[in-house]
Amino acid sequence: MNDNNASELVKYAKALVLLQVQALKKSDEAIKPELLLYRAGLSAREIADLLGKKAAAVTKAIQRAGKSGE
Repeated sequence: MNDNNASELVKYAKALVLLQVQALKKSDEAIKPELLLYRAGLSAREIADLLGKKAAAVTKAIQRAGKSGE
């Protein structure tokens, strides 16, 4: 495995862990998965591919979440 593949695996593993942590939290205000994945270091394009959404929609969701303080 080369360094680039290892780096990609770490990024996606981190994203999955963050999603699991959020799912386990018992909170009235759930953080959007787009924001969690973005905080994990994924680009809007990568998040869109993972979630089956358009990159523009993901970018907008991240912007809105940032403004609302999530």
